Amino acid sequence: MSVDGYEVVKPKVSIRMYWVEIALLAASLATPVVVYAVWGTGGKLGRSGSVMVFFAALAEFTTLNRLNRKHLLNAARVRAGEAPWNFSTPSRLVGWVSLIAALVGTLVWGYGDLL
Repeated sequence: MSVDGYEVVKPKVSIRMYWVEIALLAASLATPVVVYAVWGTGGKLGRSGSVMVFFAALAEFTTLNRLNRKHLLNAARVRAGEAPWNFSTPSRLVGWVSLIAALVGTLVWGYGDLL
């Protein structure tokens, strides 16, 4: 695969490698559901949006930490004459789900008491 004139390798990574991010995103998505099931609508549902955003941000931070290490290893690969690695599909998926969870959490945080 070629990206901007560079040959890159698409790594074969299992989604299980991202178990921490998956657990954080599951907690993010489950928080408002559990709050709604227990307390219904109102102030607590709105506050659960902030917890949802918090867990989504932690998942994204964990992914960015992993990608920073990958970036440093890619620099070492290029220096050694090897092809750098591209972003894996699970990494991209975690990033998109984190973004969606943060956006939904922001909406719940802002308008949860109006539901």
